[in-house]
Amino acid sequence: MDGFLVKPARALIVEDDRRVAALHRAFLEEEGLRVGGIAGTLREAWAFLEENPDLVLLDLYLPDGHGLELLPALEGVYTVVITAARDVPTVERALLGGAMDYLVKPFGRSRLREALARFRAFQNLKAKKEVSQADVDRLLGRRQAPKGLDPLTLGRVLALLQGGKPLTAEEVAEALGLSRVTAWRYLEALRREGRVRAEPRYGGTGRPSRAYRLEPH
Repeated sequence: MDGFLVKPARALIVEDDRRVAALHRAFLEEEGLRVGGIAGTLREAWAFLEENPDLVLLDLYLPDGHGLELLPALEGVYTVVITAARDVPTVERALLGGAMDYLVKPFGRSRLREALARFRAFQNLKAKKEVSQADVDRLLGRRQAPKGLDPLTLGRVLALLQGGKPLTAEEVAEALGLSRVTAWRYLEALRREGRVRAEPRYGGTGRPSRAYRLEPH
């Protein structure tokens, strides 16, 4: 896929599927953002980074390498990972490596719109000399934890579910070092808020277990 660039760069789309890249571009322009470049390979992406984009939509599976190889060079650039990768190590590596958001394909338009709203909020902070905790919470899309639940543990549960695979309370407990009852409390609180949904998992004899997955936005 040949890359192209329109100056000044505003957003960079790193995506090797022409159809998907075109959809991303149309959506960004519909939202009032200017697309400065589309890169279908790591090599093209490296070249476009010299134009200092403000926003990068980053696919991970590229013909000449893995998109996460770009993260060290994207320090200071608002990066949204958009990928089919659902495994926890990849999600963790992306978020700890500097990505500000992580969208698992397929996703709804409202979820991408939410990511762009956070990008705009981030840009607006540049006009301030100082920020409040409320400013930071709005930027990160934080919600107040349900009464009696620890916000940090709640965040760990949500990050684990970002992998996309439905998980039971037992699996969440084992992954995060929690008791099964504690994991169940957090999952059920998220279900009541409409942030996750529960579905039966059948296997073996007896009653099916309950697995939880994030609700699509």
